[in-house]
Amino acid sequence: MQYSNTQLKATFILLLMTSCTVFSAPKSQVSADTSHPDAAQQPNIIVILTDDQGWGDIGLNGATLFKTPNIDQMGKQGVQLTQFYAASNVCTPSRAGLLTGRYAIRSGMQHVVFPHHWGLPSQEITVAEMLSSAGYRTGMIGKWHLGHHKEYWPTEHGFDRFLGVAYSNDMKPFDLYDGTNVIEKGVNQKNITDRFTVAAQDFINDPSESPFFLYLAHVMPHLPLFVPDEVAGTSGGGLYGDVIERIDWSVGEILKTLKNKGIDRNTLVIFTSDNGPWFEGSAGPYRNRKGGTYDGSYRVPFVAQWPAKIKPGTKSNGMSMAIDLLPTFAALSAADIPTDRTIDGRNISSLLQGENKSPHEALLFMNGNDIAAVRTQRFKLVLNDYYREYYVPFEQFGASLLFDLEKDPKETVSYLREYPNEAQTLKTIVEKYRKEFESLSFPAPSARPDENSLPPGPMLNNPEPVKE
Repeated sequence: MQYSNTQLKATFILLLMTSCTVFSAPKSQVSADTSHPDAAQQPNIIVILTDDQGWGDIGLNGATLFKTPNIDQMGKQGVQLTQFYAASNVCTPSRAGLLTGRYAIRSGMQHVVFPHHWGLPSQEITVAEMLSSAGYRTGMIGKWHLGHHKEYWPTEHGFDRFLGVAYSNDMKPFDLYDGTNVIEKGVNQKNITDRFTVAAQDFINDPSESPFFLYLAHVMPHLPLFVPDEVAGTSGGGLYGDVIERIDWSVGEILKTLKNKGIDRNTLVIFTSDNGPWFEGSAGPYRNRKGGTYDGSYRVPFVAQWPAKIKPGTKSNGMSMAIDLLPTFAALSAADIPTDRTIDGRNISSLLQGENKSPHEALLFMNGNDIAAVRTQRFKLVLNDYYREYYVPFEQFGASLLFDLEKDPKETVSYLREYPNEAQTLKTIVEKYRKEFESLSFPAPSARPDENSLPPGPMLNNPEPVKE
């Protein structure tokens, strides 16, 4: 028998109801005016982010070993973006890009954050801070992975409410936090998807009349994998399939909650992933997996529904990326987008309505400090890759790979010889960004603290760890 919402609430409702709400002070670059005249029309916004779920790991994109009826229904009742990319090929920079609308190198988040190193700088403005200044209440549930010290914590970056974990589920200690307090050491991961789902439902059901932004970041299907005993073995895709189906169940519960509260029509719900699949799962027809250079590393599922604004069966093949969510949410909510910094993302409202023309001239695919690839709507130039443990800088020996994504979306053969002008256009874009990023690079850290591997500046002020 599966856990019911009632049973789960009985265990966690007191914690969820009685914890202190922590507010992040608005930053000077963002208007703190919360009296927008169009507040009644502002949509609620939910971003559901999974960890290491591949493009091919939903039914709409060809999954057959397990079923994702709720995710698929979102795409059928709303929109599917078929050429949507995560902001990076690994988790920390991907999440930084999603929340700030900027390539992660701009915030010093281009490398994976290990426990107790550094985190998202206080001067960065997140989606949560931007929407909070527009009158939204904000909540984050799930995996953060943008810094374990208090000054980098979600509640310091615009989230009124946080229930979740500091980083990936293969790192230790893997504790569950309510705000800044540990409420369970060594959390039982078998029921973590269920617990996050209940917390999300409670956040949605808050009696406040303010619009809300909810960021629900599941910890799986990142390894290791867990599901409740009651659903183990119920999919046709092994434990991985069980995990995906449990995430799909969670999506269904969120959608039911919105409908039961009568707010589903004016709620934009987005489902996507932080990068391509790791050791299990499918990138669909696309080449490579998490951590690589090609499309399978970055291209991820994206479906969204907003019944009041998006027609059922909408689809777009315009290229877009997770960095586009911040400017898009600004446009949809009448929030003030930061103007004192570079925002790399673009408003993709038109793509959500089915337009195919991307607002981007080009998209960068970052791998740490490096620009691994760059693409326009048709062409993609790959500059480097890996062979075993060796870094292979194609461009240094005149052999960069130019893929024609209209003719060869699987990136199997290069057309560098056939399209020299297109290749030169992309190289010019790369050089422009390399000059811009040169001063922002720093060495990738090891798993152990090393002051020589950490970024300089305000991120190194020796903050206190989150209270445990």
